[in-house]
Amino acid sequence: MEAGGYRRQQMVTNTMLIIEGTSDTRNGNLRQGFHKLLGQKLKGKMPRIVMGDGKHQAIKKFRTINNDRDPMLLIDLDEKENLRFDDLKKNNLSNESEMVFYMIQEMEAWFLSQPEILDDYYSGTISKKIPKGLARDISNPSDLLYKITKSKKKKKYHKVVHAVDLLQKLDATKLMVDFEDFNRLIETLNN
Repeated sequence: MEAGGYRRQQMVTNTMLIIEGTSDTRNGNLRQGFHKLLGQKLKGKMPRIVMGDGKHQAIKKFRTINNDRDPMLLIDLDEKENLRFDDLKKNNLSNESEMVFYMIQEMEAWFLSQPEILDDYYSGTISKKIPKGLARDISNPSDLLYKITKSKKKKKYHKVVHAVDLLQKLDATKLMVDFEDFNRLIETLNN
């Protein structure tokens, strides 16, 4: 077993993926959750995953990585998909746009897009409380997830504790269909 409590099952490439999310593992290891999710599609091409903490800290880490590591960045857009180019410009990432990928609007939209995993995880019918339509169009998906889970046995959604488990339950193939940037990330990492 490796540090972090999971086995290394795939060769790590020279590529580094910096992901917005806490690097503090006291409440759970987000890196492990992302590793399991990406591992569904990246047979033998797993990047080195680095948790970048907040969005601005992740962008700073992305900028300071030596180019021989082929850095990529996965961050929340916190906006609708059509504002992606505005966010790239605002964060001075326009020149690296090919290596920047967004969780639209937040990682929690991924969970809301697969309500069956929420029903299973929270032992209930949370899916009935999710608005109809595309999960990527939900403003503040994390706020919605807090709200619809506040009375559940496992307590309300926690951005790290529960996210680690939920990331591992996501179907990467469905995410690739529902989220263009996730699809682009997987395709880029596989090439």
